[in-house]
Amino acid sequence: MRTVKSQAGYSMTEVLISTALGGIILAGVFDLYITSSNSILGQTNTVQMQTDAKAAMNFMAKELQLMNGPPTINANGDAVTFIRVRDSGYSSGGNTVSTLWDASKNWTPNVYAPTADGAYSVKIILGGGVGEIHPLKGNTATTLTLADTDTWTAIPDETSLYFIYLNKTFTRLPDNTLRYQIEGGPLRLLAANIIDMEFKLNASDPYATDITMIAQTQNKDPRTGQYGRYTLTQTIRRRN
Repeated sequence: MRTVKSQAGYSMTEVLISTALGGIILAGVFDLYITSSNSILGQTNTVQMQTDAKAAMNFMAKELQLMNGPPTINANGDAVTFIRVRDSGYSSGGNTVSTLWDASKNWTPNVYAPTADGAYSVKIILGGGVGEIHPLKGNTATTLTLADTDTWTAIPDETSLYFIYLNKTFTRLPDNTLRYQIEGGPLRLLAANIIDMEFKLNASDPYATDITMIAQTQNKDPRTGQYGRYTLTQTIRRRN
C-alpha cells in the first residue's frame, strides 16, 4: 500500500499530526494569556481599591487635624462633623446689626460669600455677643456681612473675639460611598465601595478621632470569584 504524499513531500498523517500539535500549543498559549490577564486584572482591582482608600483616609486626616474643638459623631458611627476655622480676630467696634468690622484685615472681597460648595459662618468666642453664630452673606476687605435674615442679638464691640469657620462632615452612605460635605453644599464623593466605616472618639484624647474603614474592590477577582477587601485604621489627632 502506497502512502499519499502532499506536494511538499509530507504524508497526510504527518500533516494532521502537525496540525494537532499546533492546536495544542495555541490552546496552551491562549490559556496562559487568559490566566495572565486574570491575574493582572485582579491585581489592578486591588491596587485601585487600596489607592482610593488611602487617598480618602489621607484627606480626612488633613482636615480633621485642623478642626476646632472636638468632633461630633452620629449615633451610627458612620459620620463625623467638625469645625474648620478659616480666620479669627477681634472686632474693631463700630458694627451695625448685620456687620462686623475688623480694621486689621485685608480680605479678598466676598471670599466668605456662600458658594455652590457651602457657606461660612461667624461665631463670637469672647466679649460682646459671646456665643452668637450667624451665616455670612459676604465681606469687603475689612467688614463681614451677615446673611439677610440674621442680625446680632447683641452687637459685637472691641472686646469681641470671633472665628470665621465652616462646618464639615465625612459620612458613609447606604450606597457604600464615602462623601464629604461643607454645610449648605452638596455631598462630594471621596471614595466608592466603602462597605463599612466607623468613626469613634478616642478614649484618651477628646480631640482625636479613631477611624476604621473597610474598602472592597469594584469587581470580583476572576481567579477566586471573590471581592477583595482592605481594612484601614488610623487615629487622627488635632494639631495644636
